[in-house]
Amino acid sequence: MAYVLGNKIVKDTKEFDTYAYGITLPLKRGGNGYFEQAFTSFEQAKSNLKNLLLTKKGERVMQPEFGTGLEDLLFEPMTDGIFENNLRDTITRTVNYWLPYINIEDIEIEMTDDMKDRHIAHMKVGFTIGNQIELQEITFTVRG
Repeated sequence: MAYVLGNKIVKDTKEFDTYAYGITLPLKRGGNGYFEQAFTSFEQAKSNLKNLLLTKKGERVMQPEFGTGLEDLLFEPMTDGIFENNLRDTITRTVNYWLPYINIEDIEIEMTDDMKDRHIAHMKVGFTIGNQIELQEITFTVRG
């Protein structure tokens, strides 16, 4: 997968090993600058996906529609099946809009009765990037 950075097209090849795609999340000190950077498209896509999923709508300055609003969904009625489908639909729709190069393949949601009472959900999202076949995963916890 290639992206245009200024006037350069950068691909995941040895020739472009020194070109950074962006910064990774969570923010931490890097060796080649103030923040740790991603040097592969996969690493940057994974960071972008996690950033999108954990951002509340209205949280990002100048882009109030960026984010998923998953935290707000945790306060909705949790009817069996309907609640999980709403979470899956929200994640899929948001990723398709903001990160169209990422294909969501699977979403697993873990919520015990205690977690429901505390408005917490553990999620595992399986995804592929572009035409790649290899399934990747990220796990995260959403707290309302």
